[in-house]
Amino acid sequence: MRFELNIDYPVEKMEQSRRRLEARAQYRYVDRVPVGFCLVPRYFAPLFGIPYHALWASVEEHYGWQLQFLKYRIERIPEDLVCTGPSLGVAPYFDNVLDSAAFGADIVWPENETLHSRPVITSVEQMERHPMPEPGTGLWGQAIAWCLAMRELAQDTRLTFNGVEGRVNVGGLGIGGLSPHMIAIDLVGHEFYAWQLERPDACHRFLSRITAALIAAQHHFMEVDHRTVSGFGGVAEDTATVMSPAHYREFCVPYTARLFDTLGGRGVHMCGPSTHLHEVLRDDLRITSLDLFGYMVDPRDAARNLGGRALLWGNLNPMLMLSGTPAQVKQAALDALEAMAPCGGLMLGDGANVCPGTPLENLAAVTEAVVEYGLPSTASAG
Repeated sequence: MRFELNIDYPVEKMEQSRRRLEARAQYRYVDRVPVGFCLVPRYFAPLFGIPYHALWASVEEHYGWQLQFLKYRIERIPEDLVCTGPSLGVAPYFDNVLDSAAFGADIVWPENETLHSRPVITSVEQMERHPMPEPGTGLWGQAIAWCLAMRELAQDTRLTFNGVEGRVNVGGLGIGGLSPHMIAIDLVGHEFYAWQLERPDACHRFLSRITAALIAAQHHFMEVDHRTVSGFGGVAEDTATVMSPAHYREFCVPYTARLFDTLGGRGVHMCGPSTHLHEVLRDDLRITSLDLFGYMVDPRDAARNLGGRALLWGNLNPMLMLSGTPAQVKQAALDALEAMAPCGGLMLGDGANVCPGTPLENLAAVTEAVVEYGLPSTASAG
């Protein structure tokens, strides 16, 4: 075997996590609120002493490091999200630039920072002429090639959990999850906000073309790989948090809704202060989940506006988790639980992205809080 990996983690814990997540999807709890963190490769690279860009040196390195990161995570970080059975899930990973790269944004590949995009469009006229990508080209094409290669590597991998045979699952192909508006901002920059006021028709045409290209790309992925049928779960709308509800309704809702209606999935992620948009998310987009929502949202507002109508995942301050004491993190977790757990459907986590260098003790403090809190008296359990 090319790769061999044993993970010290009992099957009993996997089963308990699986039951917690299944219950949460039905707005119930088994024994406590589940915990899940946004722990991406940038958190793990320093722990393994590798430059971040080593993750993309080759598909073999990409696959192998993901396995090592998951082993570290499962063995050292108590949460429910990652291991719900004797298997590991991996996939080609390109930070948040997969879609923007396909649309022609300038991608920066730093040695020890996250991949990021730079705008390439400087005028409305250029925006009107900007070509839409063909499905399966650019970084989308690399994702397809790497996914297929990783599946071959998975067949050459022996995985065990305390001696119990496991397997590596390579996820289905799919677009990266950026909303059409986020992709437009990546291509144009902050000027796109001004253009929406000055040249709204041109901006609508651009957003419509981006949306159509995303749908075509997802359909192409579905043709290449049948596992992609349910691979679209929702979108990131981070660039919308500076917009008014009316502005968001005009320039984001029609295009995000078109993705939802065509591809399925109604989850939304917003890193920033999204409270003023909750009504639109609930009533216009009819979201089913607000995933890893930003710590600037008061948990009481999230519960009041969305509780019982959408699954909630968040929203502890990542900077507190990085620099605070375990006692401070635990208290913040208890406060969030007090506000949101009674609604049902909560998964407690960061809001959003665990910072590199965050102590393991602070991550453990979150799970200690949910154990101490137990079951809210007003939520059904089962």
